[in-house]
Amino acid sequence: MFMKKIDLSIVKKILWLRLAQVMVNELYKNREFVVPIHLALGHESLAVAVDAAMSDDDNLFLSHRNIHYNLTKMQSLKEELDEYYLRKSGIGQGRLGSMNLFNKEKNISYASSILGNNIPVGCGFALGNKVKNENGVVFMVTGDGAVEE
Repeated sequence: MFMKKIDLSIVKKILWLRLAQVMVNELYKNREFVVPIHLALGHESLAVAVDAAMSDDDNLFLSHRNIHYNLTKMQSLKEELDEYYLRKSGIGQGRLGSMNLFNKEKNISYASSILGNNIPVGCGFALGNKVKNENGVVFMVTGDGAVEE
């Protein structure tokens, strides 16, 4: 029987994402945050796959459910938690909260709490790259609610 070797680093990232979200959920249930938090339990594999597919020239455009993409890029829970606590040490210096959380340094160029809004913004960004003859792929991740919009 043929068995393919499993890349344990990918499995570890997926499991870490799940555990990190469970921890955030427990804090949220205890009313630790004043901002709404949208978890992505069950979507960890997608975030890890997108991260693995992206190169340094690529950009990611997200919707309001973005915790797993940010955590995958950060590989630490501290800066994201600090953002949820609205601290200056957070990813967005405590100004972005959860639903609009992006991290330009990690090629997460945009996130929006408006369903479907990341699609036209990402398309415009991609067109701008084409006009400027810049390399890189623009990844846009959305859900079924945005497609309905």
